[in-house]
Amino acid sequence: MFYHKYRRIILPAAFLPAFLVVWELYVRIFRVPNYLLPGPTELFWSMLRLFTDGEVMKHIAVTMEEIFVGTAIGIAIGLVLGYVMAKLRWIERLVMPFVIIVQTAPKISLAPLFILWMGLGIESKAALVILVVSFPIMINEVAAIRSIEENVYNLMKILKAKRWQVFAKIEIPYSIEMLLSGIKLALTQAMTGAVIGEMIGAKAGLGYLLTLGSETYDIKMILNAVILLSVIGLGLYLLSEFVERKALYWKVLDKSVVG
Repeated sequence: MFYHKYRRIILPAAFLPAFLVVWELYVRIFRVPNYLLPGPTELFWSMLRLFTDGEVMKHIAVTMEEIFVGTAIGIAIGLVLGYVMAKLRWIERLVMPFVIIVQTAPKISLAPLFILWMGLGIESKAALVILVVSFPIMINEVAAIRSIEENVYNLMKILKAKRWQVFAKIEIPYSIEMLLSGIKLALTQAMTGAVIGEMIGAKAGLGYLLTLGSETYDIKMILNAVILLSVIGLGLYLLSEFVERKALYWKVLDKSVVG
């Protein structure tokens, strides 16, 4: 019973130490040079030095600011565009081709343009995050609004509900599940957008550390930056999953009743 309840935590917690032991044994047995692949022990001490110096916290803060600012604005833009396009099909026909063209363009090719237009600061990175975040939110919002049955709107007309009441009582509740799913996807893409922008041109950030480590052939810096980005990405995913679980509490209740 305990295992089935917490297996999502138990399995990764058991796998990670085993993976680290195999990694450590591999670099020691085969005498892999540390400039090619340092062992977990050596990597741990280098990570500890980064946090002891305090410099890495500035880079983490910069990346997190870019992600949160860009995600917040991207969600707002995606919601507005998605709602308008769901209601007005001629707007969708007008806007969607341009949106698809921008979204299909490789983000790494757009990053230099944003940096040229907005500089090396947070603005260019946040703009790239907005670009990648707004699309899944917009698509999910369109799908959610259009999935509402016509009979529901007809019932609200019979009840003489005002436009804002239809929006608050019908459209928001119906779209919240798909919106939260879109946010979960958008957060992972936001991380990618921020890092790409920092790798192309930045003064700080974890993507900047990746580029600096590559230019100085510092494998430890590269791996530490990758680990930090992975941990942050996992944390953001778990946070979005927690919010989704709390917001959609009735689904959890349904599962417990069925189970």
